[in-house]
Amino acid sequence: MNKFIVSAIMLVLVLSLIAACSSAPTPAPTAPAPTQAAPSVVPPVAAPTNPPPPTAQATAVPPTAVPPTAVPPTAAPSATPAPPTAAPSNTPTPPPTVQPGLYVSALRLTPAQPAFNQNIAFAPTFVNATGTVQNFTWKVYIWRADTVTKTDNETSAQLTAFPAGVSSFTSLGSYRYGATGYQCEYFFARVGWLDANNKVTYFTKPDGTDFNQGFKICDINIIPTNVPPTAASTAVPPTPGPGLFVTNLRLQPSGTPQHFMPTTFFATFQNTTTTVQNFTWRVYIYRADTPNKSNIETTNLLTAFPVGTEEVQSLGTFTYGATGNPCDYFFARVGWIDANNKITFFTTPDGQVYQKGFQVCN
Repeated sequence: MNKFIVSAIMLVLVLSLIAACSSAPTPAPTAPAPTQAAPSVVPPVAAPTNPPPPTAQATAVPPTAVPPTAVPPTAAPSATPAPPTAAPSNTPTPPPTVQPGLYVSALRLTPAQPAFNQNIAFAPTFVNATGTVQNFTWKVYIWRADTVTKTDNETSAQLTAFPAGVSSFTSLGSYRYGATGYQCEYFFARVGWLDANNKVTYFTKPDGTDFNQGFKICDINIIPTNVPPTAASTAVPPTPGPGLFVTNLRLQPSGTPQHFMPTTFFATFQNTTTTVQNFTWRVYIYRADTPNKSNIETTNLLTAFPVGTEEVQSLGTFTYGATGNPCDYFFARVGWIDANNKITFFTTPDGQVYQKGFQVCN
C-alpha cells in the first residue's frame, strides 16, 4: 500500500515537470518587442564614432599656423625703426631745385697758392641748368679786400658756348700782383657776363646767392708748394709729427654771415699724439686789410682733446656792424695760450698756420 502511494506521488511530480517544460515556448509571441528598440540603439553607436575625426582634424590646422604669425611681430620691432632713422638723414641731402639759368659754383686758381709777381689763371666752374647751350661773354673781376668799391683788375672778355650741365673754362688772360712788403695781400674775385651794351652782371651760385672767391697772394718764401717738381718727385711726403693741429674752421650760420649777425666758430682739431691734450684756445679774427693785428677774438676755452679728430665750438661769437660796403672781408686763426699768456697759432698737419677766409655782407 505504501509503495503504491509513493509511486503515485512520483508519477504526479514527473507529469508536473513535463508540463512545466512544455509551457516554456508560450512567451515567444512577446519577442517582437525588442525589434522596436533596435532602431534606437544602432544610430547612437554609429553617430559618435564618425563625426569626431573631422572635428579633430579641423581644430588641428590653426595651431600649425600660429607659430608663423608669431615670428613677424618679433622681427618687426628690429626692422621697423631702421627706415625712420635713415629717412631723416637722407631727406635734407638732395640740393634744392635749381631754377633754369647759368651759374658759377666754384673758382679754381692756378697756381693754387699764388706768390707775388706770379701769373694767376682763373678757371670758373659753370652750371648750366637750362638744358640747352648758352652763349655768354664773360671775364673774371678781381678786388683788393680793402678796396671793395672798385676792381683792381680783370681778365680779358671771352665768348663761350656753355653746354648743359657742369663745365669748367679757363679765363682768357691772367692776373699778377707785385710785392708790397707784407707777407700776404688779400683779394676776392667774381665772374661777370657782359650784355650787348657792355653792362656787367655778376653770376650767382645755383642757390641764388652772390658768388665770390677769396684768395691771398704771398711772399714766395712762405709758400711750401713752390718746391721744384724734381725735388717733389724724389722727396718722401712728410709724415706729420705727433701734435695737436687744426684742419678746419666752420662758421654758423653757414654760408655768408650778415652784418650785425652773431657768428659762431667750430674748429676741427686733430690730435695725433697717443694721449689726451689739454689746451686753452680761442679764435682770432682779422680784417683782410689789417692782417697784422686781430680785430677781435673769442673767449678763452680750456679743452681736453682726445686722440683723433674732434670738432669743438668756440666760446663766444663774432658780430660785425655795417660799414657802407656790400661785404667786408676777414680771416680767422685758432691760437692757444700758454702759462705766460703767449699766443701760438695752430698749424695744419703739414706745418702751415691754419687760417679761414670769410666775408660779412649786407
